[in-house]
Amino acid sequence: MKKNLVILSFVVVFGMVAGFAFAGENMRIDVPFAFYVDDQLCPAGEYRFDMNQGNHATGSLVNVSAPKEGDNRILMANAGTDKNATANQLVFNKYGKKLFLSTVSINGHTATLRVLNLEKELRSQAEQGPAVITVAQK
Repeated sequence: MKKNLVILSFVVVFGMVAGFAFAGENMRIDVPFAFYVDDQLCPAGEYRFDMNQGNHATGSLVNVSAPKEGDNRILMANAGTDKNATANQLVFNKYGKKLFLSTVSINGHTATLRVLNLEKELRSQAEQGPAVITVAQK
């Protein structure tokens, strides 16, 4: 009986995790340069971005799966929509040589990420606004 409960618990937990991982809007995209997310430097590589759906606005949470054993992150974001969007893409703010993930757009849903300490500091030191770099899904 105890063994059956353990197996059942495992199946339920696995099903919940799998359901979360595959729910909502998602894309795989190759980012050709290192960039910052939540003040943490992420290496260049292929990333998977998932946005939640259901009872929450699509894009209010973004799950970022990093390449090859990197850290996975769940990001809080301001959700929105862009009915004119024709491509899934990432938008980065560039200050000098440092790039910060700013917006994730998937199937007309957008998630605008918070500006955190390092980017705020660079923004306050910049003489002009950041350059904007867009990477579209192929």
